[in-house]
Amino acid sequence: MAEKNDLDLLNTFEPEVTAQIMAAAMKVKIQAGDDLFRAGDEGNALFVLLRGSLGVYIQGPSGYPQLFAIIKPGETVGEMAVISGEERSATVTAIRDSELIKLSASEFHRLVKSEPAISHELNRMLVHRLQQAANQHGLQLEPKTIAILPANNASETELVCANLCRTLDSENISHLLYTSQCDNGEIKGLAEIEARHDLVLFQGKHDSPGWNEKIARQADRIMVIANGRERPFTNLPMPILHQRARHQLLDLVIVHDQCNELPKNTNRWLKKIPVNRHFHICEANADWQHLARILTGRGLGLVFSGGGARAYAHIGVLKAVHELGMTVDFIGGSSMGAIIAACHARGWDFAESKRRIYNTFVRTNPLSDYTLPILSLVRGKKVERLLHENFGDARIIDLWKPFFCASSNLTSGLVHIHRKEKVWRALRASIALPGILPPIASKHGILVDGGVLDNLPVDVMRGINRGPVIAVDVAREHALDRDWLRNENKLPWYKKLVSPPIMTILMRAGTVGGEANNRQQIGRADLTITPPLGGIEIRQWDAFDQAIEIGYLDALARLKAARSSLLKQS
Repeated sequence: MAEKNDLDLLNTFEPEVTAQIMAAAMKVKIQAGDDLFRAGDEGNALFVLLRGSLGVYIQGPSGYPQLFAIIKPGETVGEMAVISGEERSATVTAIRDSELIKLSASEFHRLVKSEPAISHELNRMLVHRLQQAANQHGLQLEPKTIAILPANNASETELVCANLCRTLDSENISHLLYTSQCDNGEIKGLAEIEARHDLVLFQGKHDSPGWNEKIARQADRIMVIANGRERPFTNLPMPILHQRARHQLLDLVIVHDQCNELPKNTNRWLKKIPVNRHFHICEANADWQHLARILTGRGLGLVFSGGGARAYAHIGVLKAVHELGMTVDFIGGSSMGAIIAACHARGWDFAESKRRIYNTFVRTNPLSDYTLPILSLVRGKKVERLLHENFGDARIIDLWKPFFCASSNLTSGLVHIHRKEKVWRALRASIALPGILPPIASKHGILVDGGVLDNLPVDVMRGINRGPVIAVDVAREHALDRDWLRNENKLPWYKKLVSPPIMTILMRAGTVGGEANNRQQIGRADLTITPPLGGIEIRQWDAFDQAIEIGYLDALARLKAARSSLLKQS
């Protein structure tokens, strides 16, 4: 059974107080897609949502709006600006057609003077929300009402709904499946239905366009089901899909019957449907559990930092996650951390990832094709060849797990997030440390190592995953000091030629500027793991087994201690 909404304002007062509020307020209606107010507007009124759904959007670190919260019936919105007298700090937009009551600032202050209980209750709610925001979890970010629509007549929505309901039953998650046969196709009392369940699923039908359009308008999130074997096309109503995409609430699920090779045609699907996220599903229990966690806001996100050879510790972290029976639902990172994250997203297990990283970075030095230092010390052709040998021409969008990696755009001065292009090329940009590897020229600008601007992109993970986020930082304690320089100067000249210390200086210089941002990013994670890598140097590629073991042992201890709290958050 769904929990009671602690933020339902009107149900907390005595009937006489509620009657006073209703008498002083006016009812307003707002259509799906319209803004109730925008960031920077005057805080001249507060609202209570009676029916529908609202999204709260804030400006993300990369300059685009991010979904911050979902407002449900009974909850207030806009009260903070009224109480503080400041401008609106966020934009609030109607996800569904919504009905609200509007209480002007002057009427609010009059009521507070006559009924102190109103002020007391609002203060309680504000404290509750601020605590949730400070803890980075607990906010209702994932909608409870989802329309599962067929992309076309080959889509098996019945199969998807049956497997999802079976999985939700096994995990004791209260849910209701609504089909076109329920109540003769009428949807009555949706607010009450939502209040009684953790999740409400509307099942679409390929031969019922009217029903599909109705449930698309009633649900907050739309999940389009596609058959991986079929030609990509859809006859769904595009205006509704575009509206949900603008709200960052449109997903695509591509169901495959072959799991032994990477999916194909993903890019063609994404050109047909303007989705925010997409997921590849095989007909296996683990995949349905993966989808159920995502839809209920319990997906686990993992973010790996760069750090040269120290990033081998990420392999050990993945081993610990697997041994504890935890499943990664989203993964991403910067620089060398992005490479190891991509191995996991590709579907390789611990042994296979370890073998490939060893063969690529330990048995051979990918940064050994030195050249005249015009653009860089290294030509970069060797590392490109090795990345291509491992990942081939696979695109990020074709990987089994949702994956992203970060690079730094020298043209715009912003972090660039790779989401669609070929894996090897995205990774090549993410590890292009200035002065060591040549930058990558793309249509977006000149791209270099992600660690220059954002070595730990937790905020990106927060934008796509509503569940707990674990950050693994292998670069925080790495610093150059006088002892390091003294020891390097003592080395004979031929050793300096084989492994020039300028490489370490450039690696450190290329990422030191982003450390202030890293500290902010760490605060956005639910758990940060910083393996004690001590004296392992950023270019110490032969410290492979040592770094993995340190990462494994530290992650095992940290995850055991934090596992229960992470599960509560999800």
